[in-house]
Amino acid sequence: MLLTRLKTLGLWLTPLLLGSAAQAHSPYLKPNTFNAEQQRKHVTVEASFAEGELRPDVAMKSDSFHVIGPDGRRQPLVPAAVLKDASYLEVPLDASGTYLVSSGVRKGRLAKALLRRGQLHFTEQQEDPLPGDTPVEVQSLTRADVYVSRGRPSAVDFDTDGLEIYPVTRPYDLYAGETVTVRVRENRKPLAGETLTLIADGQSYASQKQAEQHFSTNAAGEVSFKPQAAGVYLLQVRVRRPSPDKPTLWLSNTATLTIEVQAQP
Repeated sequence: MLLTRLKTLGLWLTPLLLGSAAQAHSPYLKPNTFNAEQQRKHVTVEASFAEGELRPDVAMKSDSFHVIGPDGRRQPLVPAAVLKDASYLEVPLDASGTYLVSSGVRKGRLAKALLRRGQLHFTEQQEDPLPGDTPVEVQSLTRADVYVSRGRPSAVDFDTDGLEIYPVTRPYDLYAGETVTVRVRENRKPLAGETLTLIADGQSYASQKQAEQHFSTNAAGEVSFKPQAAGVYLLQVRVRRPSPDKPTLWLSNTATLTIEVQAQP
């Protein structure tokens, strides 16, 4: 029953994931601590999809969950539990330093769309194309990342590939009121002119709500922003382009990075 429900929810989520950031469920990884003390040898990470607030709504499933340790070695992860709303990973922290926990690239199902004046238009029902429209299929690809540290942090420039949000400002050294810089890159090459969305968690309880913010990456693929409040934030970028091998197939890549902004000491 659980597997059937997850498959049904996955099909329902696909058009949402292909939509705009404000309307879509976002994939995220959320650890129970971002900076573990030296004596702590694991963290528990929640993997789910949410809309706005990072409250689990649909469990994330992936064959590519993994962690990259301070020594650069990659270790596959198998969820300790898969519930209806979230999966939970117990991530080993075998040594001091900073780790990258990732869902890997998750492939969704194909969705139908119309390419109209260079823009994709998704429809839940059959729609007659207008003159000049081109029917295409869109493949959804999603990835969620988070960095965690045990004891003394270490460098974070791991050997990765695919679309990702890389923290230029050290992820364990983010403070309210200070500038944070991240780089959108694909196969380690910067992407200019892409839209990065910043979503603040915990807004249900905030006296002053923080609306979603949108930034455009510069020539170096970078965005800088200054969070005014401590808390957990989700960064998201979506890159769409035609497949290099098939003109009627478009690829919709979504990458997220969860960060913790600390209060000023």
